[in-house]
Amino acid sequence: MPDGNMQVRWWRSVTVRLVLASTVASTLMIGVVFGILYWRAVGVVEQQAADTVASEMRGLIEHFSESGLADLMQTVRDRSAVPAEAEPVYLVVDGLGNRLAGNLLAWPPTILPDGGWRKVELYRRGEENPILIGARGYELIGGVRLLVGRALEGRVAIQDAIGESLLWALAALWAMAVGGGILLSRTVLRRVGEVAAINREVMVGELGRRVPVRGSGDEFDRLADSMNAMLSRIEELMVGMRTVTDSVGHDIRSPLTRLRNRLERARLAGASEAEREAALDAAVADVDLTLDLLGRLLDIARAESGLQRGEMAAVDLGAVARDVVDLYEPIAEDRGMVLEADAGREIAIAGHGELLAQALSNLVDNATKYARGRIRVDAWQDESAARVAVTDDGPGIPAGDRERATERFVRLDPSRSGKGAGLGLSLVAAVARLHGGHLELADAQPGLRAELVLPLPAAGRRQGEAIGLGAEGSPKPALRRYEGDPVV
Repeated sequence: MPDGNMQVRWWRSVTVRLVLASTVASTLMIGVVFGILYWRAVGVVEQQAADTVASEMRGLIEHFSESGLADLMQTVRDRSAVPAEAEPVYLVVDGLGNRLAGNLLAWPPTILPDGGWRKVELYRRGEENPILIGARGYELIGGVRLLVGRALEGRVAIQDAIGESLLWALAALWAMAVGGGILLSRTVLRRVGEVAAINREVMVGELGRRVPVRGSGDEFDRLADSMNAMLSRIEELMVGMRTVTDSVGHDIRSPLTRLRNRLERARLAGASEAEREAALDAAVADVDLTLDLLGRLLDIARAESGLQRGEMAAVDLGAVARDVVDLYEPIAEDRGMVLEADAGREIAIAGHGELLAQALSNLVDNATKYARGRIRVDAWQDESAARVAVTDDGPGIPAGDRERATERFVRLDPSRSGKGAGLGLSLVAAVARLHGGHLELADAQPGLRAELVLPLPAAGRRQGEAIGLGAEGSPKPALRRYEGDPVV
């Protein structure tokens, strides 16, 4: 037995309200249909009776004109005595209203002798219930009046049949509505209950739970797919948060411990001035490293939160790439490397200029640390996306490690060892997701090819016009380059 709360939920169910609304609408529709059917059927029957009476009236009037009153009275007597399927009604009265012939005892006061079609309820002898009569009256020469009519029992039969059919149709409709509503409500409540149960389990920490998909492709399956995608993203964020918490605790503890030890040594009474200055310089470096780590984590959190979507505007991705190349050319030259670029075209997108510049700076900075002598930056767009690729001739990343390389605090050893925190590619991937794109890592044979793929704002249109870029492109975004931290 369901408990009281379940009953309340059942009666408050959206499905029940929809079933009730559809039942009321269907009832009204059936009523309208049967009403039109009744009106048309009764009209046809009554019109047939009216036409028959009019034809018979004309014949009797002609007979009176040709043969006189006596023959008319005899004809009326003969016809009144013959049984018929539609009971005929005849009456001939004189100028004083006295009955001369027919099966009607007296002239109905509502029937005027003008030939018009009128209906009146009359009683048969010995019966308590009246019958409906349709009749026409006509005044002949000498004040004689003739009435010809038909019992409209066919109309009454149709009315009864349609009324009975209407009741049966409504009963069947309500039975199907109640049965279908109960079945539909149970189905909907069961599927909703599954989703609610999964949500409760996720709320208590079972992040791996997913809503079952039955493969029917209906609305519930589409809802389940959306829920599962959301749950997967929540699990990814929660796992990332745990990883960040663990890694931050480890990575910050080391520089803070070194900082404390160096400050302790600087406080020693026997330390020379040079030793104190060296200790303070090293302490400042440890503080910078810690602040750099926290800054990178904040940048990743900003990108993954999606809050910057409201700050997106027209950006020339080609101009961003050129700015980054201009910034890193002196660094590459100091390290004996050649930094080449093919980013002269305007590539109009809707994006966050500062975050895009930081992401591209991370890719170029990473290349300058691991390239053997050559780095190339290409920016272009095709029919589906805007792309920026940074290619180096360094050791590259093995295919099995490329997906893991974009995770936080991942340092690939020994080919890409270093003292950094391993957040550079994580930031690039987060910025790409913020813009609806992705980061692709591939083998450059030799080296690494890191390609940032971003969606275009409007397919089939000139992109600069699509988002309102002028001929000069977007303003140069602010660049912030992080020193001393390899990407992976």
